[in-house]
Amino acid sequence: MDKEYALALMRSLQNGTDEEKLVAGLMKHLEHEGRMKLLPGILQELKALYAANAKTSSSLEIASEEERASAQAAATAAGITAEQITINPSLIKGWRARSGSVLIDHSAKQALVDLYQKITN
Repeated sequence: MDKEYALALMRSLQNGTDEEKLVAGLMKHLEHEGRMKLLPGILQELKALYAANAKTSSSLEIASEEERASAQAAATAAGITAEQITINPSLIKGWRARSGSVLIDHSAKQALVDLYQKITN
């Protein structure tokens, strides 16, 4: 039962339902049905769902805002359509895209590592 509530909450949040109204409605429903003891289990299931979703979702890290369009186009051409795009200040230049266990790294650091490996081998 906990998992069903967690799935319903997650779907509602993804559809744009206001978080405060959703939580208030859930609390009212659980109290009315006498199921307040389910709340910790629902929270645990919701955390597990978000963790599993984070592992399978795709993301794009860019060095700067100026590189957003070109990095997004290059990542899409490489087969990764990013759901979330973040600026990573540790990247000097370039981008890194991740989808599940696949990582495509087109950062300046990776280019330097590749160059070093070619020279030393």
